[in-house]
Amino acid sequence: MGNDKWNGGSLLLADMALNKDNPYQTVYTPSRFYADPSLQKFFKENIDVAKHLIKGKLEVSNKYAEELANDEGGIVMVNGARKGAYRDTEGKLHIVDTTCTHVGCEVNWNDSERTWDCPCHGSRFSYTGEVIEGPAEKPLQKGDHTMLENLTSENSGY
Repeated sequence: MGNDKWNGGSLLLADMALNKDNPYQTVYTPSRFYADPSLQKFFKENIDVAKHLIKGKLEVSNKYAEELANDEGGIVMVNGARKGAYRDTEGKLHIVDTTCTHVGCEVNWNDSERTWDCPCHGSRFSYTGEVIEGPAEKPLQKGDHTMLENLTSENSGY
């Protein structure tokens, strides 16, 4: 008699029908996998990360960089793309890509700290995009706002 899964399964069923003990019963029990609580926590946290990742990619802002007052920041639309913008106290506009360089979630503006914060793993960036706190190691990409400046200048023709 062979020792493959079907023979083993049939022997187990026969033993179960006859109320005999079988050393392989736990191997064939469907509920043999017990999730470790730390594994459950891992899955829950990563589902939250996936939710933040997808949600951030789908959000669209109804605010534009030109509307920002001095010392104001937020998510804005620049040339149809989602960007992060902060206008400093001297009126200079700083634009960054809002995609976190760690995993790719979308950062949010933290008005009280004047930082870009990632909801997925807690990375924090300065308003210019430099890493303040990891796990991200690379800065946010800086946005090109030369076209935006041309649109708002008096001699742009727009």
